[in-house]
Amino acid sequence: MIRNIVFLLMLLESTVVFSQSGTASPYSFSGLGDINFRGTQVNRFMGDLDVYNDSIHVNLNNPGAYGDLKLTTYSLGLNYRSTKMTSSTDSNQIATSSLDYISVAIPTNKFGFGFGIIPYSSVGYQLSNIDNSVSPTLLNRYQGEGGVNKVFMSFGFRSFNYFTFGATLNYDFGELKYKTLKFVDGVELGTILENKSNISGFDIKLSANVDFSFNEKLTMRGMISYAPDAKLTSNNTRIFYTQSTNSQEGNYSDIEEIDLDSRGLAKTKVNLASSLSIGTGIGQERKWFLGTQYTLIKTSGFKNNFIEIPNISYSDASKISVGAFYIPSYASLTSYFKRIVYRIGFRYENTGISVNNFGLKETGVTFGLGLPLANYSNVNIGMEYGSRGTTTADLIKEKYWSIRVGFSLNDRWFVKRKYN
Repeated sequence: MIRNIVFLLMLLESTVVFSQSGTASPYSFSGLGDINFRGTQVNRFMGDLDVYNDSIHVNLNNPGAYGDLKLTTYSLGLNYRSTKMTSSTDSNQIATSSLDYISVAIPTNKFGFGFGIIPYSSVGYQLSNIDNSVSPTLLNRYQGEGGVNKVFMSFGFRSFNYFTFGATLNYDFGELKYKTLKFVDGVELGTILENKSNISGFDIKLSANVDFSFNEKLTMRGMISYAPDAKLTSNNTRIFYTQSTNSQEGNYSDIEEIDLDSRGLAKTKVNLASSLSIGTGIGQERKWFLGTQYTLIKTSGFKNNFIEIPNISYSDASKISVGAFYIPSYASLTSYFKRIVYRIGFRYENTGISVNNFGLKETGVTFGLGLPLANYSNVNIGMEYGSRGTTTADLIKEKYWSIRVGFSLNDRWFVKRKYN
């Protein structure tokens, strides 16, 4: 058991850098970047639905679900995403891959707990335009990279037979880097403005679940979760420098660091918006389930005094999710295919981000299979297709598909041996 924990911690450390390549979207310049995490692959394949819990899968978005765990569960999520970006004049295809989550969840006789790491958000974009209205011609380039990770510890327990309660404590950390580059035609050196923010802080999430049976077949489930807003600390630096158009990254000259202390910008606070989710559903245990969920995120209060982008505004975000699963025969001894879990989902999001006074909307459709392995372990594999944005108002339309794979490997800890 100790060897497994040490291996996991080494894996957590080695994957933090890898997780930062999770987006190539130009919309990742807003807020803290593109939000990567929407739950485990099981949740994603049901339209980001968090209301359903079982005893062999961890539910990272719903800490109360730890109260239902019966086996120690190692969870790992990976994804590959291909995005077609279309403007009014051009289009481009970009592929990215990233880690979605990694965690360990451990049940005891009284409660369950877990820990792990989540690449929460990613910044990754490069935009260029040529200004022919001035002479000589000016090339403007905008770049961003980095992201925010969450190291978490969760706890959940069952109470009064019908209820589970839980809480998650997150430590947020990461680096965000934004560059504005200007190159004048015929001039060897260009000027670069670089803004860098090191983000750190804590936030929490609470959840409560209820489940009760109408009869031997039908079970009703309900969930509510709440994450209060949190103030993250941003330690900032800003530098000007020049760079040749032919030189490699890092070959700078004439570096000048801007005094941010005198402007009150060396250390600022960034608001992590509060969120509220309410979900409900009905189904037959180990057979089928159908549920829906509504999430409200108070992004209207987001403000970053260090990085202000004039054409972006924020309002409250919301999401509607609908999802389901079906198992032909959970305990079939004669057919492997009858034990496969079939999942499907749909989500519609108002992202709360307005660019050029146009609110960004996003939709996604998902489908996944839960493939059983030995000892209640399983591999969850599926696809997601979605779209965001528009080609009007000088914006970019994104259409994407992704392949996601989740591993849920189970073991039994803290069980006394009957025989030596």
